[in-house]
Amino acid sequence: MCDNFDQLYAIRSVVQNLEEELGTHFESAYITGNFGKSEFLKLRQNTLWNGEHKITENDIRSQISKIVIPEGFSPIHIMPLQYDTPSARKIQTPVGYTDHQLVSTFGIICYETERLNEIVSILRKAHIQYNGLFDPQYLQSMTLRKPDETVLFIDLGAEFSSVSIWNKTGVCWHKKLDIGMSNVTMDLTTSLHLDFDEAERIKRMVANLIPRSMDRLTPADTAYDFTRGDVNDVIVPRVVEIIGKIKDATSDVISEMLPTRIIISGGGTQIEGVVDFIENAFGLPAENHHADATITALSDYIWDSAKPARDAYIARSERHAAYINKIKKFFIRKHKKQKPKFIPIAPSTLCFNMLSPMTYKLFESGGISTIHVDIMDGFYVDKIAGGIPELKTIRNNTRAHLHVHLMTENPAIWAANAIKAGADTIILSLNTSGVRAALRGIRAIGKRAGVAINPDTPVSALIPVLRDVDEIMVMGVMPGAAGQTFDPSVLQKILALSTTRKKHGLKYIISVDGGINPDTAQDCWDAGADLLVCGSYLAKSNDFPLAVQSLLKK
Repeated sequence: MCDNFDQLYAIRSVVQNLEEELGTHFESAYITGNFGKSEFLKLRQNTLWNGEHKITENDIRSQISKIVIPEGFSPIHIMPLQYDTPSARKIQTPVGYTDHQLVSTFGIICYETERLNEIVSILRKAHIQYNGLFDPQYLQSMTLRKPDETVLFIDLGAEFSSVSIWNKTGVCWHKKLDIGMSNVTMDLTTSLHLDFDEAERIKRMVANLIPRSMDRLTPADTAYDFTRGDVNDVIVPRVVEIIGKIKDATSDVISEMLPTRIIISGGGTQIEGVVDFIENAFGLPAENHHADATITALSDYIWDSAKPARDAYIARSERHAAYINKIKKFFIRKHKKQKPKFIPIAPSTLCFNMLSPMTYKLFESGGISTIHVDIMDGFYVDKIAGGIPELKTIRNNTRAHLHVHLMTENPAIWAANAIKAGADTIILSLNTSGVRAALRGIRAIGKRAGVAINPDTPVSALIPVLRDVDEIMVMGVMPGAAGQTFDPSVLQKILALSTTRKKHGLKYIISVDGGINPDTAQDCWDAGADLLVCGSYLAKSNDFPLAVQSLLKK
């Protein structure tokens, strides 16, 4: 946690670079660190009902809402420690119990409202949306303490020395002492006539609670004439004072709660011998988790909190992989002896005689496993072409994947008929009415669904459906007729769709239809296309298999 805008701006810059490298966007941040002075409350809230009452979550929320927080402070953690009813004591949750009384004990960690508001203001200025404010020892307890043990946490921070006791129910006691490692540094500045930064450096190099025989003869630093012993003569008394105050503050609660070990963190853990000193002072085993304990605990806490989402993501990925494998089976028709390589080229039926058996043999000679069928109703475009009867004929003559583009109004009705006729993928024209409902209907049946955009349609028009489609087809020409010249402006659309897919982890494929020849094909591949629909160029070629190969990505 940082205290000023410059540091937060630097962090934000690093985060932006990381976002660019990962191709993602971090929407929020988890915040921890020094939130200033704190107050700890351990309160009981008592609710009585006139008769038998089934306890709900709203009853607990009502008790929490009636908690009175000290003036000038705001709670960041309100933890239920114990629930009791006349018929049941120390229950984990009272929800669902029926009784006439509920007594709840809460542990509450509060911080100065003014300090918290300052932190939030700095975050907003740095354009960082915070996802929560977390007390450092709350995070350490959640990640370092075993479920059934009681632990004393000591943080030897710069401004404050924080101490708390946590057990399986939550926080039992929490206090911040207004003395810390900065007091040690200030003592060095006064006694040895150093500026603060230099005193801090010397402290980190030399501080040792265990005296050594040569310290009186060993210079603390070549730049100065005082010895390591001189430095520790200043450091040790102050550290002893700090640990003594911690012990005095915790003596009663330690006797009551009986912690079994101590976890030490903060900058003061860099002082040699501090662990042994604390173990001797408290008579308990101590573990040094060093200055980075809180940030490590935060990382572990976020990781653990995200486990349900992580497991769900893995499950979705596995389902998606299985789905893709099924899709590949549609695109790649297996032969008995050899599995053919998928050719990402789909001939357009507008340019071929689909009543002739020779057309299908021609397609097989080029390794074609996907056939693009255009259907026009005369309303969406002026031309009438294709149709459901022709689609049925094509299906009866081939096992290829039928990739159908409906240039029609009333897409839901046409899509249902096309699926009955044998379509495997249905591409709808984006600017027709009822597109989203039609997409849902297609995918509900188990078929692939996509949308097509014309050269004059902005990519932003796709935003509402990006997560609802398996494919986006970019028209290289205006729909309605074969043989048109490819519009190069659509390359930017392909590139934008490819970048968006990568950045947001989307799974649609990008196809291009219209004006495809060897030159425009390479431009489309380079921009990020996955499948090309080609009509006139293939139909006019003298060597169909060679023409197909000329369109493949080089």
